[in-house]
Amino acid sequence: MMQPPDQPPINVLIIDDHRLFNDGLNLMLADDPVITVVGQIYHSREAIAQVLQRRPDVLIIDFNMPEIDGLDLTRQLTATLGPQRILVLSMYGESRYIDDFRKAGASGYMLKTSSKEELVTAIRSVAAGTLYFDPKLADEKQFSNHTDDIFLKKYRLSPREVEIIRHIKSGLSSPQIAEKIHLSQHTVDTHRKNIHAKLGISTVADLVRFAIEMGL
Repeated sequence: MMQPPDQPPINVLIIDDHRLFNDGLNLMLADDPVITVVGQIYHSREAIAQVLQRRPDVLIIDFNMPEIDGLDLTRQLTATLGPQRILVLSMYGESRYIDDFRKAGASGYMLKTSSKEELVTAIRSVAAGTLYFDPKLADEKQFSNHTDDIFLKKYRLSPREVEIIRHIKSGLSSPQIAEKIHLSQHTVDTHRKNIHAKLGISTVADLVRFAIEMGL
């Protein structure tokens, strides 16, 4: 398909540890006349080197990644390389997450349930220097229970509790988690107690086993 004469090419780099989703995005964008996927990254620790090498116009970054999560990666990229055109894909729609990414320097934020047309619109907007925050996010109530997330629905976990479980799985202590997500250690310890109560477990080993089994 030929590129429209009035639209400059847009080179995109996808950063998402879920290979099926990452590959799916690549295939989804393959027939777009303007957008070219110049690389796919499955390990967030490789992001800065790949951005330097490939010089993409837009970075598509997943919120939840096991090595460096999307928020920390956005902060690292902007601190190390300067302003970047970053479009965040997430399953969470609360304003506090969106605000965190705005402050970190993201140019856009949209839900993983969005359509291909919405994704293309977001990429083109961000590439043109326009901020794109999914219009559906204006109605925060529809995301309050995260009914699409089996973990949150089945185990009554909050997004913050899932985030803390992932950090525990990666080996972080409560003080380290508190520093990483900007909470007090007391608050983190309270979350950990609530997590253990909800899941009916008593040890860190059991919690890590649960996280592995659930693919968190």
